Amino acid sequence: MTRVIAYWNIIPDIWCCKSSITQPDHMKTIVLLTDFSESSNHAAAYGYHLAKFLQLDVLLCNAIFVPVAVAEAGGFVWSMNGFDGLIEDSHEELKRLKKHFEHTDHSAGFHPQISCVNQTGRLSDVLENVMDICDAEMVVMGTHRKGTGHFFLENNTRNMINSATDPLLLVPPMADLGRLGKIVYATDFSYPEQDIKAIANLVPLASAFSAKILVTKIHTLHEERADHKEGVNRLITKVIAQTCYPDIFYKPIENEQVGIGLSLCCEEEQVDLLVMVHRSHDFVDVILKGSDTQKMAKHTNIPLLVLPGDSSKI
Repeated sequence: MTRVIAYWNIIPDIWCCKSSITQPDHMKTIVLLTDFSESSNHAAAYGYHLAKFLQLDVLLCNAIFVPVAVAEAGGFVWSMNGFDGLIEDSHEELKRLKKHFEHTDHSAGFHPQISCVNQTGRLSDVLENVMDICDAEMVVMGTHRKGTGHFFLENNTRNMINSATDPLLLVPPMADLGRLGKIVYATDFSYPEQDIKAIANLVPLASAFSAKILVTKIHTLHEERADHKEGVNRLITKVIAQTCYPDIFYKPIENEQVGIGLSLCCEEEQVDLLVMVHRSHDFVDVILKGSDTQKMAKHTNIPLLVLPGDSSKI
């Protein structure tokens, strides 16, 4: 048999939970996932930067992987000394990262309150538990570029995309921490009412940075009919009227392959953030799994915000 221990570590002074919450009730949170690697800490810095502009608090989260250490009587048990050491190391790294943000943030204006939590287990399971104890607007995690043929292809990332119930921001190692000037929302317009809702939910983020929202569809030759374009223009007009945010535009991209078309769009429009809604068996799956993805590798400096199909958040 296998003995599995699920372990929550309460970090004094910086732990946030339902029964002892230290942040105001109205404050929402960005969850920053980190494994303390350079790329994940860069993603955490990117998320902290967003939290400042959006005036959201921050929850730093570490999922601790505990290897099987000791074989015993037909099963496995954890070595408690090694187990406690992993917990303590995580504890110290979270505190170090928290202090780094607090001590290096010399800017005026809003400073997010930072809480920390760690737990043993799979990342998706840990995140599910964390989402039960905080009012999160977004989850931020880093991606690891393995080579020139990879773009957000790690199994961990795919699993997170497939299981996410809240907006998931994937931040590559070279993402710029500067201002967001242009946000691209890519869709195939299969669900126009959901697109209206998703674009409207992007407005608070765009407004915080005075960013333009560019809506795009990658289509094949002659696929963009006049009546379809008129329908999209009506959709954009409706969103602008609902949100009173005028900087929303539409630009179709003609290309036989979705990944290459998005790549060209990101390059030509100098995109700072790519946004897509993820539904089962939709074009996001094509991008994440298809060979076109390899041709997008040079654009891994652009963060990808994945919205669940039924999300009402950013």
